[in-house]
Amino acid sequence: MHKEKSLKEIHKVSPQERWQLACKKLRGEDSTGAVSSLLQHMREHENTQWVVYTSQLSGQLPRSYAAHAFSQLQNTLLEYEIVRLCTFWDPIDLDSQSIPTIVALADCQGVSNCVYEDHFSHYASFDLSLAKNWSAKARRQLRTGIRGAYSIEESDILKSVKNFRDKLAHQLEQTREEKRGAVPLPRYGDEKKLLRKTITVVNNLYLSLNATGFDWQGAKEINRRNAKAFWKGVTIQVKQ
Repeated sequence: MHKEKSLKEIHKVSPQERWQLACKKLRGEDSTGAVSSLLQHMREHENTQWVVYTSQLSGQLPRSYAAHAFSQLQNTLLEYEIVRLCTFWDPIDLDSQSIPTIVALADCQGVSNCVYEDHFSHYASFDLSLAKNWSAKARRQLRTGIRGAYSIEESDILKSVKNFRDKLAHQLEQTREEKRGAVPLPRYGDEKKLLRKTITVVNNLYLSLNATGFDWQGAKEINRRNAKAFWKGVTIQVKQ
């Protein structure tokens, strides 16, 4: 569904329905939501870091034909990570679980009120003051998440990374962005910065809309530990 049609459909439904759909797209069913997809991407990211940014494997390779193949493997893994990361920032589409879609659903006063009432109901029965404070905090987190998403969408780093993705994924000679003006190539490490910003936005949206959080730092440490345990044990023998 195209952006314009999706926006029309979003504006037709009630704030309650918008809130529920935004929650569903974050949470997903059978581990298919934006949060689950981002957690999976974080696992892939740690493996890519070892292959692309450390000498654990490249340091074992002499000058050889094999070294050329390994260089291509590094490029392939990094390009795949960029392609996957950009899907979180695809345009508004009710058929997708992209962050812009979730934000389009959540960015209205009615949804903000739903968030306030939902958080209030969790605490009102035993501590009215806490319920008010927590509900107000949730509403602030929602605004922070929405503003953060808009900021990333307008950022140079996302424009350059998405432009690279579009040329790579669609075999384009020139993208729409390039027709408007020069677009710089992404730099090594831009995908790390974009991932960190993406996690921050998703965390704020998840905490506010779904009234639940996730230990992102803990997940990162586990993924890093697992990747290290594997790649540290890999040795390469090249037959000349």
